[in-house]
Amino acid sequence: MTTHHAGVVLPLIVRDFMMPLLLVFGVYVLIHGESSPGGGFQAGAIVAAAIILARLTLGDQKGQRFSMSLLIWVACIGLGVYMLGGILPLIFGANFLDYSVIPLQWFNDFAGEQHTTRAMGIFIVEVGIFFGVASVLVIIYEHLTDELHTDEFSDD
Repeated sequence: MTTHHAGVVLPLIVRDFMMPLLLVFGVYVLIHGESSPGGGFQAGAIVAAAIILARLTLGDQKGQRFSMSLLIWVACIGLGVYMLGGILPLIFGANFLDYSVIPLQWFNDFAGEQHTTRAMGIFIVEVGIFFGVASVLVIIYEHLTDELHTDEFSDD
């Protein structure tokens, strides 16, 4: 599972076609998550599937593997962004995850957009969930393949 396949076509299709397509689709699902089906969890799962697909077909080549400490940091940052989106309303006197009280009107003025504060708060939470889910799914894959890789060469 962690070795490079000798074929040319499969790595070419995955690297040049499927990976970019899955990454763009994951970002699309994330961006349109508050107004259509999808969101942070689905987008994180799609991006993690793209990373895992690359690892399955391209192998353990240098540059194809993320360090475990980076993945753990990204998971913690995702959880922190989610918690920040939930705790900020408490600071402003509302309920947990009540995004409508977060003062994000400055972003509308800056970007020239007209989004409600609730939609922008939902997007903040979705970004946190996205990073958390994507990194945790890749961490699970890394642990499963590390155990398989070490079991192959153990002297039991």
